Amino acid sequence: MATTKRWGRDKLSPDELMDGLEDIRAEWKQGHPARAKATTIDAIAERKRRAHQGGDGNHRFEGERYINTTNKDVRRFQLRKLIDEGGQDTVGGPVPSHPTLSRWHSEEFGLPKEEIDALEKSDWSPEELVSNGWYYWMHRTEPWPVLLGSALVGEGEKRLPEVREQMIQDLEETKQLYEKLGIKDIERAMLNQREHSPIGADADHVVFGEDVTRAFVDTPELQERLRRVFIFRLQRR
Repeated sequence: MATTKRWGRDKLSPDELMDGLEDIRAEWKQGHPARAKATTIDAIAERKRRAHQGGDGNHRFEGERYINTTNKDVRRFQLRKLIDEGGQDTVGGPVPSHPTLSRWHSEEFGLPKEEIDALEKSDWSPEELVSNGWYYWMHRTEPWPVLLGSALVGEGEKRLPEVREQMIQDLEETKQLYEKLGIKDIERAMLNQREHSPIGADADHVVFGEDVTRAFVDTPELQERLRRVFIFRLQRR
């Protein structure tokens, strides 16, 4: 961030704020390269077992964001986002919840429904308990602009051209891999990845997160709180 302003002391312009957060992301990535992709049925299934352990918290934090948001226009879109995440089929739409799509993916890799149910009802590991405990505590203690701005860590990364391009390329590579592995219903297996890609539901979510951050994270205190949350969320990835 090419500015002499200091976090928490000086008010940053929207552009300075976004640039500053991206500087933090870039520095983090230098020391934390992306994890290698699993490329066998057994390896993918094992990763999914770990992902299912303790259940999916998606509905919890998106619901907390909706409850805490006081601006009516922002709250209205957050409700739409909650429906996208929790299942468009709850209001007559075509797509089920993202946790359901994750289960479909796992089933295509051989995980029985009964095993997934048992994993989701099991306890988190101690590390996940601490990490997820902080995350849910954050949603009950931080101002709502910071909560919504924290989405820039995950969804917000997809607004970067190089990330969007890579994610679209990943869709084709995943399809080719699944064909090679002999996955029976490739479309069903890929729905979750597609929904989280720049051409799925997350496309609108990305714009929403940036717009809210630019408009409402507008004081030195809020910007400093978002900076800290942004760092902590990077460390959870």
